[in-house]
Amino acid sequence: MIVDMHYHLIPMLPEEMVEHLVEDPMRTAKIMGKKIDKAALVKKASEIYADPTGERLIASMEDSGIDFTCICAVDNAENELLTLELAQMQNQVIGGIAQRFPDKVMALAGIDPRRPNAPDMMKRCFEEFGMRGLKYHPDSGYDPSGVQSYKLLEIVQKNGGVLLTHTGPLAPPSRCKYTDPMLLSDLAVDFPDLKVVAAHMGQMNWRPWAALASHQPNLYGDLAMWDAFAFGHYELFCRELRDLLDYAGDSKVLFGTDNPIFSIVIPTRDWIQLIRDLPTNSPAGIKFTRQEVDGILGGNAAAMLGLKK
Repeated sequence: MIVDMHYHLIPMLPEEMVEHLVEDPMRTAKIMGKKIDKAALVKKASEIYADPTGERLIASMEDSGIDFTCICAVDNAENELLTLELAQMQNQVIGGIAQRFPDKVMALAGIDPRRPNAPDMMKRCFEEFGMRGLKYHPDSGYDPSGVQSYKLLEIVQKNGGVLLTHTGPLAPPSRCKYTDPMLLSDLAVDFPDLKVVAAHMGQMNWRPWAALASHQPNLYGDLAMWDAFAFGHYELFCRELRDLLDYAGDSKVLFGTDNPIFSIVIPTRDWIQLIRDLPTNSPAGIKFTRQEVDGILGGNAAAMLGLKK
């Protein structure tokens, strides 16, 4: 079973946002050593990113061999274009897509905890939209363990939900001090039953995440955005992955793509195949087992989410 724990379902995409969204894929292409024209990426993103019905998601899953996907929305209360009404409409659309494909998709709400009525939004996402958790992008400027966040996390834990929260540096205007994995340390104390997935595991700053994950039973991390180094600096990727598995435990790492954002640079099936080939294609002195790889690609997420394999 292959589970993608990190997919951004984009119901609609204003033209003015496309160029901003392709900045990360451009950086990824550079790390991979790919020479890709920005205009070509913008064109490709304009054609495939928006997915109001979920049909593109399902088609991409079938093409890549992915069995189950966790889709999420993103909210930022400081973005004047993303009004409260628009943010909640996005959640409703994404929740509806997950309800349409319950055997293949689950949905996480995008809610900025700084919104005055954020708890009411969260309750509605569970009760009316059938969503199963929450997605944070604290680089927008808030502490994921702050007072406002706790009001939402109480609701998520009460409903047996999952928190997927961004960790790791991003380019300005992101406020990266809020993406330090160590900010998740109090969640294990105050929300012991809450399953938390640190998106990207802090990326280059993965050691704080691994230190926490080795002690916190409900803290996991996903491999979204790690494909840049997997394809661009394979030996480095293998060394880092081996180390973090040894520190945090092989049950803590989940497969993730951050798609459709990065699918315009390299096919998802190639990312899956690279991980699948780790036991037979690793650099000298670095070893991965088939059991570890099967866990990363889906077994760990299936166990965490209670999915039938």
